[in-house]
Amino acid sequence: MTITPEELYNGYREKVERYICSHVQNEHDRADIVHQVFLNAISALESYDPSRGAIGTWLYAITRNAVNDYYRKLSREPTAEDIELIPAQDDRILTNENLESLALALEQLPDRERKIIVLRFYHGLSSKETAERVGVSYSNVRFLQYSALKKLRRFLEEAGYTD
Repeated sequence: MTITPEELYNGYREKVERYICSHVQNEHDRADIVHQVFLNAISALESYDPSRGAIGTWLYAITRNAVNDYYRKLSREPTAEDIELIPAQDDRILTNENLESLALALEQLPDRERKIIVLRFYHGLSSKETAERVGVSYSNVRFLQYSALKKLRRFLEEAGYTD
């Protein structure tokens, strides 16, 4: 028996929503995750093998993975405090003078801390990816990043580029 995308959505939407609601607090994120679950499921529907389990079990695995991906993504994103070197309302941030000051501040950091900041914020790598590149643990990357950002913030404050 094959199931159509409409039957899959209509038959399981409420169950998927209940599962996601029990795991994710943010209403908008929940809606996005539900949407992603059904996009993933419908795009993989042809590969569903009934001999490996019921369709509900298969869809549950997709849903669980989507929730896990959501939390993985959250843990990789820097907090507002991490990236607030200079307040966003300060229009001076992109001047050449400020960029030069930031470059000077980066030069003041130990090599490993500078590399972590560059990998995380310039190249956009996750903490896990950065840890692999630098050869330290995930938690050590988070600590070194925090320490480096504090040093950068202090240097920029001393240079007069923050409130």
